[in-house]
Amino acid sequence: MLFLHRRSDTASAKAWWAAVKESPHAAPALLRELARSTSVVAGSVEIQQAVGWARAHPTWRDDDPPFVAHDGVVAPPGTL
Repeated sequence: MLFLHRRSDTASAKAWWAAVKESPHAAPALLRELARSTSVVAGSVEIQQAVGWARAHPTWRDDDPPFVAHDGVVAPPGTL
């Protein structure tokens, strides 16, 4: 299991989440859940599917992703 943490510390991350919240029905369930909280626990396949959908979104930026995944209990800097 991995942790997925929502980032909202940059303008582009905030813009991505705002765009997703405008049409939440299109987003995978994992990202809809993450939009309502700061982190979720998921399996690697579920995260890979969510990342695939997220990267296809027009406001996605590889250099400033709106969420990060990691395998520890402590959130990465800048994610909360």
